[in-house]
Amino acid sequence: MPALLFADEVVLKGAGKLSGRIVEQTDTMIKVDVGDGIIGVPTSRVERIVKGRSPLDDYDERASRLGPQDADGWRKLGSWAEQQGLSAQSRQAHEKVIAIAPDDPEARQALGFVRLDGRWVTEEESYRARGFVKYDGEWMTPAEAQMAQASVAADQARRDAEQRAIEAENAAREAQVRADEAEKRAKEAEEARRAYNPVYWGGWGYGLTYWPAGSYTVHR
Repeated sequence: MPALLFADEVVLKGAGKLSGRIVEQTDTMIKVDVGDGIIGVPTSRVERIVKGRSPLDDYDERASRLGPQDADGWRKLGSWAEQQGLSAQSRQAHEKVIAIAPDDPEARQALGFVRLDGRWVTEEESYRARGFVKYDGEWMTPAEAQMAQASVAADQARRDAEQRAIEAENAAREAQVRADEAEKRAKEAEEARRAYNPVYWGGWGYGLTYWPAGSYTVHR
């Protein structure tokens, strides 16, 4: 069975470390709760473990001292957890606040809520209620989204045209190379053909020569 331990730092071989609390340790894997999730690392990558008290331990201790209706205590704990980088714990504390006081502005804002027409809504609900749309991860008006889409389409068309021009240029270059090679082969073939039709004509001096052009009559 894996052993449950408390740890502050897991130092990795080479470089780097994980700060948090070990929640599971086996012969092959160590899992560390870093506050915003659990990260597992192979034991073979771990150089050493430095046990100590982590912010998660402090959070658990503080939370254990708060009553279920202590809105102010949970609000302060949520703010403290956010400062420590414990986003999951900060959210947990602020959710306890709005469970006690649904209109608490600090807790609502910490959880990403905004005020719209006298009620608390999520940021997404707020944008959609005002007619915004989400495009490429950003909220914008429909007109802005349309302009952004047109800009993307124009950029893509330009890139496509440039690619076609490059491909056409490459094709023309390849065609010219093939034409040059064909012309070279034709010349080589002509030279080979003429080389196979030589005659020796002693009257003009010994050596390799060709018949002169024109008509000739052979007299016996």
